Amino acid sequence: MSLLSTAITGIKAHQTALETTGHNISNANTPGYSRQEAVMATNNPLFRGVGYIGQGVNISTVRRVTDEFLTIQLRQDTSTFHDLQTYRESIEQVDRILADDATGLQPQLDRYFAALQGAADNPAYIPSRDVVLGEAQGLVDRFETISRYLQDINSTLNGQLKTSTEQVNAIAKGIAELNEEIVTARGDAAAQPPNDLYDKRDELVRQLSELVEVDVVKVGETYNIAIGNGQPLVLKYDANRLEATPSLEDPNRYGIRYTSKTENLDITDNITGGSIGGRLEFRSEALDLAVNSLGRLAVAFVQETNAQHKQGIDLEGRFGNDFFRDMNDPSLTGDRVYAYGTNKPPNDRVFNVTFENTKELTTSEYTLNLPGPDASRFEVIRKFDGKVVEEGALTGDYPQAIEFDGLKVTLESGTFQQGDTFTIAPLRFAAEDVEKMIQRPAELALAYPVRAESSLSNVGSGYIDQGQMLSRDSKAFAVDGALTPPLVIKFESPTRYSVYDNSDPGRPVPLEPPLENIPFVPGTANTIFTDDPGETIVSSWRARLPQTPAIGNGGPSTAYLYNGINPERFQFFQTDPVTGKETELDRVSTGYGASAYEIAEELNLVEGVTARAYTEVQLSNFSNSTDTSGAPTYNPHNPMEVWVNGFELTQEIPNQNQNIYMDGFPVEVPEEMNPNFLADRINHHYELQQLGITAKSDGETLTITDENGNDILVEMRGDKPQPVISGAPVLPPGIPGNVTDYIDPGDTFEISTGESWSVDPFEGNTNGQLSNLNGYDFSEGGPYRYEMYLPDGRTGTVRLDGIYADGDAVKAAFEEQIQAQLDSPGRAEVDIDEQGNVSYKVFMRVEGTGTQAVSRVNVGGQVDVVMADGIRLETDPEVGGIFNGVPDARSSYMGFQFQVGGRPEAGDEFTIEWNDAGVSDNRNALDLVGLETTDTINDIDGGMTFTESYSQTVEQIGTLTSQAQIRSDASRAVLEGTQSEVDSVQGVNLDEEAARLIEFQVAYNANAKVIAVAQELFDSILAAF
Repeated sequence: MSLLSTAITGIKAHQTALETTGHNISNANTPGYSRQEAVMATNNPLFRGVGYIGQGVNISTVRRVTDEFLTIQLRQDTSTFHDLQTYRESIEQVDRILADDATGLQPQLDRYFAALQGAADNPAYIPSRDVVLGEAQGLVDRFETISRYLQDINSTLNGQLKTSTEQVNAIAKGIAELNEEIVTARGDAAAQPPNDLYDKRDELVRQLSELVEVDVVKVGETYNIAIGNGQPLVLKYDANRLEATPSLEDPNRYGIRYTSKTENLDITDNITGGSIGGRLEFRSEALDLAVNSLGRLAVAFVQETNAQHKQGIDLEGRFGNDFFRDMNDPSLTGDRVYAYGTNKPPNDRVFNVTFENTKELTTSEYTLNLPGPDASRFEVIRKFDGKVVEEGALTGDYPQAIEFDGLKVTLESGTFQQGDTFTIAPLRFAAEDVEKMIQRPAELALAYPVRAESSLSNVGSGYIDQGQMLSRDSKAFAVDGALTPPLVIKFESPTRYSVYDNSDPGRPVPLEPPLENIPFVPGTANTIFTDDPGETIVSSWRARLPQTPAIGNGGPSTAYLYNGINPERFQFFQTDPVTGKETELDRVSTGYGASAYEIAEELNLVEGVTARAYTEVQLSNFSNSTDTSGAPTYNPHNPMEVWVNGFELTQEIPNQNQNIYMDGFPVEVPEEMNPNFLADRINHHYELQQLGITAKSDGETLTITDENGNDILVEMRGDKPQPVISGAPVLPPGIPGNVTDYIDPGDTFEISTGESWSVDPFEGNTNGQLSNLNGYDFSEGGPYRYEMYLPDGRTGTVRLDGIYADGDAVKAAFEEQIQAQLDSPGRAEVDIDEQGNVSYKVFMRVEGTGTQAVSRVNVGGQVDVVMADGIRLETDPEVGGIFNGVPDARSSYMGFQFQVGGRPEAGDEFTIEWNDAGVSDNRNALDLVGLETTDTINDIDGGMTFTESYSQTVEQIGTLTSQAQIRSDASRAVLEGTQSEVDSVQGVNLDEEAARLIEFQVAYNANAKVIAVAQELFDSILAAF
């Protein structure tokens, strides 16, 4: 090769280098462009005699300057940054609306409770009530505004996902086309690399990584690109598709579906990275949290406010209605479950979702699966932790309820099949469902329906507070505008009280079930009534009196005397509140003659059972052989002597230097024994008081009570009633000496346990017209039939068909038939209350013997068994026990509680009645205000108030926002660093390119000079010839 040829190769090579440099300069700002170099190589030399002579230069290739590892790193960093930046931009919107005072909920919540406090300060002032309604509407509007904003974000996100998937598809198609072009170009250009096509493809892959994380595998000259869980988006020359469509589990939220010739999959949960991954992560981690937290707060606020508001009465004396629309309104409960699109037809499943306990609600949504092996098995999975919170079997008998996390999901009807799946989203639209229902200020129920008062005649320092409403759904509020019945709390002693039906204030009667002789701790606040809606009480009969008194010779005896109580067995059963399954809880057996105290002690060992015992004896109708009317009496006269539990009450005791009675006891023993004297002696007796035995007298009846339920032994000695006078009486003036028809009354009284048995009609209806005063015509519509429990366990009957002129005649008719059916010589006494209900008591006569022998009666007590919710009792044998034939356990729940404190004295009373004058009453208003500081949400984590719940949401979103900002800024810095590295390697540096341009220009010119020299040499040669 000649000098000319060598120079020409140089010219061509540097021309190419200049062109490549120019190409670099032209694409200095082209995204994804990689700097190129013309790679020069020496041509093979030719051998001459003097050695190998060079043949110039050639361009072996145009090289693309790149670093594969940096390219991969840039791709990954790009995906990460766009993931975090998209997440950040999205969550910052949520953070702004929740935390800003102008748009957040907390300021309006504060204004609402401040308005309530203003109304509580002056509940009768209408403008204050108007302010409450205005702020309540403001709160409704704020709930709606925030909720709709969050729902709009979800709608926007759905649109963005749709747009992003379309971009993915366009880019994927472009990459597949470039794969084909590159392969074609390599085949057409003698294996020279199509650098610009490589750059275009890498740039498309980088753009794709802005949208979603990709996995790139180079196969030959093509890229295979996978996303998600390995789904191939680009496979050589083919591009598959992504689609953003309403998800199968929830039509309100778009999911990502992958579509190829052979597959159609939902890959939403597998998508990560890029703006799509960021949006999906934002939705599941932050948007759902904000929506459901706001929804939970709305539900708790509405339900708790409604529940409390309905406990009060309004200015018109009516119970309050819902302040806000009930979140369990049927119009709302059916839209909280979404069927998966994969469920088999028919699409006829009907659900209702209600809120049962707001304190147990979580912010999660749930999945209900029917996984098989048949359609009966179900499981409920909490989404945020994947835990199965409930599982079981469908019965096929609908409706069927499933309860978990404070929710009740009712499957109302439909064709439920194996493989069915449903999304349960109870809170998603709850904040938008808040609606104020109260329209008029007078409808605000700021007062309590009940009030308590202390009797003006109380002598102790006891007090009663104004109570706490628990629920209006109790028997006490069965009648509108009334407390049924009104109540009176009577203190039997400083340490015992009873609660009576005070419908007739002059004649209170026991409640059903009875609340009598309940322990009281002086000096502390004692809660009256239960807060357990399921609590029930079953009360035994009082122990049966013997047929006749026992006779003890020679005075009082310490020998045991039967108390009327037989052996009995108790079986307690408990129902599981979740499964409804009943199991035996415990068994207890009591022996012959056991005292009520001993029975109660045994029953108190059963979990969930509280038993209290007391014994009551009533002595009445006292008669004495000393008769001041002038009738003949015993001669000599034996005084009436009385003992209680072995302690004599009728002995002469000097007032000085005695240690039997307390100061103030009655010293003088009356000639005629009477209830007042005996009550005073009992209540002043040191030892009887220590035993818990007290007494009271109304002048006619002496009531003796053992507050612990131990037996009460009553003994009496005195003259025996006689139809003929014994001895030779001294007759008063004017009475013939041969008179023999006087009857000495002797020393007697009647004893009763105070037990009252109802006499219930089962044929004929007097419509409550019977009374103690008026007669009744039983012939009209008769005969009238009644039945009653007899003390020996039998059922007795009464038949009436006559006409009775007055109440005494009516009672006498009942008494005659009842007494004829008693198995003892006792006396029946009938009573008719204000409502026309008939009951009877049995009295036994105790009389003197006229000798030193003592008449003795030992009386057993009564046991009240209080059982917690879900517990019931069975007893046997069927006859002879104190629990045989008693009414079923009845609810003791009143729906309110009061506290009595201080130190009441015996005889002190407190009344509880309907609040007729509630205009200025603010107790329910204060309870509504108190909801602000009450833990009503999230019992699982210890409970939160409304404010704490909202603050937690703001804090959680704020924390996530702060983290997103930090992570986004960090990923930006990483991306910029990687980009700088990439640019330093493969980016175009114009200064360097300008230098190369000069360098290649000089070389080009030099080669041209060589050509000129060669030309001159050639010309010189030609000129030589």
